Amino acid sequence: IKSYFNSQLAEVRENEVDIETPKGKVTIANDYVLAMTGYHPDFDFLNAAGVQLEKNSKRVPIYNPETFETNVKGIFLAGVVNGGMDTGLWFIENSRYHAISIFKYLSKSKKSS
Repeated sequence: IKSYFNSQLAEVRENEVDIETPKGKVTIANDYVLAMTGYHPDFDFLNAAGVQLEKNSKRVPIYNPETFETNVKGIFLAGVVNGGMDTGLWFIENSRYHAISIFKYLSKSKKSS
């Protein structure tokens, strides 16, 4: 997986994404987008992507607890973001299985297509 340091995701489309890098815009093909936004969930990003949030003060994203796929097909969430405003719910220690569940699901999906 290639890394783009000091860069920001600019646009997500069905089969590709645009990344603003220090050297200019880069467009790459993608199959899935994982919103890994860090300690404080980026609710503006999630809303713009169409991810539904619970309509209470915790703003927990709606996702399948077995696959971690959101209401938007192909958008999966892992880690702290799954707790919404309750940022003390998920830590590295107790959310490692999120990625494992996501990749197991993606592997099965690829094999059946």
